[in-house]
Amino acid sequence: MNPSLNKIFTIIAVVFTTAFFLNGKTKIVTSYINGKVEIIDSTITGINSISKLELNSSIHGHQIIASAKGSRSEFKNEDIIWRLGSLSVCRWFSPKDCWLNSGSLLLSFSEESQINFSSLKSKATIKGVGTFIVEATSNGGFKIIPLEADGSLSTSEGGTKKIKSGRMLFVLDDPSVFGDAYDIDLLLLLRSSRLINAFPDPLDRIKKIEMAIYAQQLKLKGKFDALIGDANSNENIQIWKFNSSQNEPSNRPKGTINKLLKVK
Repeated sequence: MNPSLNKIFTIIAVVFTTAFFLNGKTKIVTSYINGKVEIIDSTITGINSISKLELNSSIHGHQIIASAKGSRSEFKNEDIIWRLGSLSVCRWFSPKDCWLNSGSLLLSFSEESQINFSSLKSKATIKGVGTFIVEATSNGGFKIIPLEADGSLSTSEGGTKKIKSGRMLFVLDDPSVFGDAYDIDLLLLLRSSRLINAFPDPLDRIKKIEMAIYAQQLKLKGKFDALIGDANSNENIQIWKFNSSQNEPSNRPKGTINKLLKVK
């Protein structure tokens, strides 16, 4: 064979091999399904566009994932864990670019990453590491709760904010800005959110979440801007904001390391 042609074929083989492995690394794979979760293929119209989500199936950018009431699912990409809650609709344009139409999701990752989030109207970018719950809001934006994190959150018009574990932020409008921020009781959230505790395998970063709870309880001594309501049948988070003049609710949980150890 002509040496020049042999060199060309070698280069082509290397390019295709590299592309294959890069593509393999960027796949999002379904790791858990509970209940009814469906895939909608945006390239197809009609009833044929809808199919049942299968375990170990790969998720692609043209597919929309929709979960029924009481259903949930988990997806993995390298070290990133994604969990989709009940009555939720989302789409990944890439493994680090997620659109949430409705409902809620959780993501957790340990390698320094940049994750882009968008909803019907709003967009934000997470840089760093951590575990987050994101929930779409009726105004087209979303709220994001860092369970434990180290990094920053930015929007196009709201600038950049340092992430604080337990400090919930609203992301609003287009172009996007930050709305109000509240300190959320992480211990109560850990106990009530099915995105955290209704999956067979614990999150890889659960110990870091527990330490964030312990640190929050010591720092705030149980005084929060808002309380999380019970998540009785789905992952939607109910929030009650307190005025600064209000007294602490009598049933407010107290933070001790023993409570962390008792959480199932």
